[in-house]
Amino acid sequence: MTCNGICNTYKANKPKEGGRYENGQKRCQTCEIFVYHDGLYCPCCKTQLRQSSRYIKLKEKAVPLIRL
Repeated sequence: MTCNGICNTYKANKPKEGGRYENGQKRCQTCEIFVYHDGLYCPCCKTQLRQSSRYIKLKEKAVPLIRL
C-alpha cells in the first residue's frame, strides 16, 4: 500500500496537554502521520491505524494495569 495524499485532510496537530493517543489521535505507519479518524483503517492507504503506543512506559501510562 502507498500513501495517496488524502490523509492530509485528516492530519492532526500535536495536542497542548496529554498525549496523542490519549486525545483520540491514531497513527498511520504507511503515511507516517497522526490522523483524526473514527475508523480502524487509514482513509488514504487503507492500512490499519495504530491506536496505542509501541513503548511500554507510554502504554502503562495510557492503560493502567489491574493487579489482583
